[in-house]
Amino acid sequence: MRKRSLVLMAAVVAMFLFAGGSLAADDTVYLNMGSTSSTSGLYAWCVTGAAVMNKADIGVRVTVVESGAALDNLRRMKEGTFDFAFCVDLPSAMQMYKGMDSFEGEQWQDVRWLFVRNIIADRVYVREDSGVKNWADLAGKSFCPGMPGSSGANYMMKIDEVLGTGVKFRPAAYGDAITLLQQKQIVGLQKSSTLDAMDSSLMEVNLTTPITAIGFTEEEVEKVREVYPYLNFLKTEKGVIKQLPEAGPMYEECPIVGAVASTRMSQETAYKIIKAYVEGFEEVAAAYPGVKGWDPIADYFKYVAPGGEIPAHAGLVQYAKEQGIEVPERFIPAEYEEK
Repeated sequence: MRKRSLVLMAAVVAMFLFAGGSLAADDTVYLNMGSTSSTSGLYAWCVTGAAVMNKADIGVRVTVVESGAALDNLRRMKEGTFDFAFCVDLPSAMQMYKGMDSFEGEQWQDVRWLFVRNIIADRVYVREDSGVKNWADLAGKSFCPGMPGSSGANYMMKIDEVLGTGVKFRPAAYGDAITLLQQKQIVGLQKSSTLDAMDSSLMEVNLTTPITAIGFTEEEVEKVREVYPYLNFLKTEKGVIKQLPEAGPMYEECPIVGAVASTRMSQETAYKIIKAYVEGFEEVAAAYPGVKGWDPIADYFKYVAPGGEIPAHAGLVQYAKEQGIEVPERFIPAEYEEK
């Protein structure tokens, strides 16, 4: 009888432990994160960003999923494949939020901003031996605007349409574009880069296939912004790009880039992953130096002009306020709950 009681007790304990283990597993929030091509220099940012979230012991497990970057990430987030995404530029997110241009008929007002990576240049690189000195020289020449479905590729095509340049576009995955460049099947490619440096993945290419960077004139910028006022351009002076000291002066299209989620992600979960990212920022910067010098939280509220924003995620608002960062009313979403 005593033996039977012990067996029964052991069974009950086992069931309790099993149930407890299941509950613990259920408490973990599993998130799929959109990123970019694994051949891109930006992939290191994505992987390390997810790693600091996973190591933070916050009950969240992030899986990095390779993708076609911004536009692809936004569409897959809307359909529910991704819970949040890195490598999304603000102009693309705003187009989706308002259902315009690239997202005509696809309006989705649930998209929310998480944090800033940096302000980048959608830089136009060309072979030095191509004879191309400026955007107008690309007329009739084969050029890769970026990965199919990426925001950078989309903007290059929009700019070409406005200016009537007549570039022969060959969208391609980044690795394929490099091969085409080295084989001289294209004269150049667009690659997102930090403002003062060549993209790290192009430095090795530059050793065997010398490249330079070109841009737009002030007059061309004015024409483009008349049609697409949300596109941001900055002037790059000669000598600013460390590895290409002869490039410039010129204007480059320079969007704010970072991470986005949606209202499907709870305020608590967003708060946790933002906090983990900020607290692991040194590790992220070591893997991807392009984030250095940028404040992932405050710079969103600092650099976005009125009318160019999408709502901040409620979790971002909560974290920003805790840090004493002023959050203008125009960024605060209706679902935000004061903590």
